[in-house]
Amino acid sequence: MKLTKLHIHGYRDLAPGTELVFSPALNLVLGENGTGRTTLLELLSRVLAADFSGLIREEFSLEYSLAFPGMDLHISVRNARPSGTSRPVDSSREVSALLPPRPPEAAAELEPFMELVLELDASAPRLVMRADATGVSWEVDGQPAYSQNMYWSLLDRTVWVVLFMTAQRLEPEVREPLKELLRRTFLLAPARFDEALGTFQQIGNTQYGMEMRGEEVFPLGLMWLPTWMPGLLRERVEREMPRPGGFLDIRHDEVERSFLAKFVTLAGFTSGLFRAELLDKRSYEGGGRLEFGRFGFHFTRRDGSVLTQAHLGHGQKRLLSFLYYLDVNEDFVIADELANSLHPRHVEACMRELGRRQSFLTSQNPLLFEHVPLGSADEVRASLIHCGTELRDGREWKVCANPTPETAEKLFSVYQRGDTPLATLLRTHGLW
Repeated sequence: MKLTKLHIHGYRDLAPGTELVFSPALNLVLGENGTGRTTLLELLSRVLAADFSGLIREEFSLEYSLAFPGMDLHISVRNARPSGTSRPVDSSREVSALLPPRPPEAAAELEPFMELVLELDASAPRLVMRADATGVSWEVDGQPAYSQNMYWSLLDRTVWVVLFMTAQRLEPEVREPLKELLRRTFLLAPARFDEALGTFQQIGNTQYGMEMRGEEVFPLGLMWLPTWMPGLLRERVEREMPRPGGFLDIRHDEVERSFLAKFVTLAGFTSGLFRAELLDKRSYEGGGRLEFGRFGFHFTRRDGSVLTQAHLGHGQKRLLSFLYYLDVNEDFVIADELANSLHPRHVEACMRELGRRQSFLTSQNPLLFEHVPLGSADEVRASLIHCGTELRDGREWKVCANPTPETAEKLFSVYQRGDTPLATLLRTHGLW
């Protein structure tokens, strides 16, 4: 999944009419302090997680596009004041049992609305899905196909819910690829890796639960764990049979190229240990349930002394938490001030570890730009987003934009010569 475009009609103090395009790989969000870089990163996190529940009392209006293998998804979502005209209730809609019914609010201040357009290959039908606070309907090639009443929280990850419901009614050759895609995307919730230690603290506060039904395992809620960890924790419980309150340890060398193994190497320790407490364990006919939390770490130095996570330095904590973040988020990175407190060698390692993820980064440290490859003027334009401020009709707005084609061409022609650092080029062209 890749985010390709974002059109902001209204969102907080970002200027209405903002239109951005994105690179499928590295995207740099540039600008001075207070120009909206973090605001944009937070918005990108909401968009990629399809979770607008935090904006249920805010007005906003967005359009964006996501590209998947073999399909494109165009999404319009807004939370706006009522137009003043009441919509008739569609009595033909079937009542859904997928979500618990929630009666409509008597006088909602804002009305949410969402439209999804799914485009597959040329021979496949064009699907349009529309949803509001009372229900959802579908069109296939412009013809009404299905509708149902659903009193729900529309802004809470409903993009994936609507796609899942639609998949149930498609032909098998379309349904199965879409359902497989949803198995991967539904648990996506790429948060912003913050400029301080918020992500590090989040690791310690994480709780994770899983339910087993036969051979199938279902996460209870969004998964903020490395993808390899649930299976290993489950296997460890079955083998060691701990009681609730007991601890499970994972050594750094048990999983090749895990965040723990990488951190031990980069930080110069001889070994590392990840520790999770078993909070709950239940067994019942046909399955069971496990819950974990109170995560912690132990690291052994060359002299044999042991440090816990509390004794790590600030930069070590940021390095550990970023490597953990990468293990959790295999598709995206949204990182604020990535180079903050990191040694140049660790900045280089972190940039290398981005791999094929679509990444959105900010930095006031020129170290980051030493590891940014640019292959063409078009790549320059798609990879750079400059944030600034602008006074419009007496109000100051935060303005974010890609470079103009002319600026991108000039910057790339100088960049190709290889005799000027990228940070200097960005400043020269007014982009940083």
